[in-house]
Amino acid sequence: MSVHEKLEVLKQTYVDEDQFGRLLDKLMAMILTQHRVRLTRYNQELTQFEQKFKIDSEMFYQRFQTGELGDSIDFFEWAGLYELRQDLMQKAAQLELQR
Repeated sequence: MSVHEKLEVLKQTYVDEDQFGRLLDKLMAMILTQHRVRLTRYNQELTQFEQKFKIDSEMFYQRFQTGELGDSIDFFEWAGLYELRQDLMQKAAQLELQR
């Protein structure tokens, strides 16, 4: 059964729509909390790179994308971590808007 099918079954079996809405709100809050924990970890790791290379992550990423910085494994790790954080920040913002 797909996620959408499971969600539809839950929706159909909940008698009280308000109660179902509160359940979804709690689930979204839990996911948002998990995102925030991961964002904290990502930010700490990004800060380590920033301190090591004396450049902020946004500027690093722009320069890395244009090929100015070379092919250091650290740079690929840093870029990947930056992309993960950006994606997670976008997802967290979407959840925030629904609250």
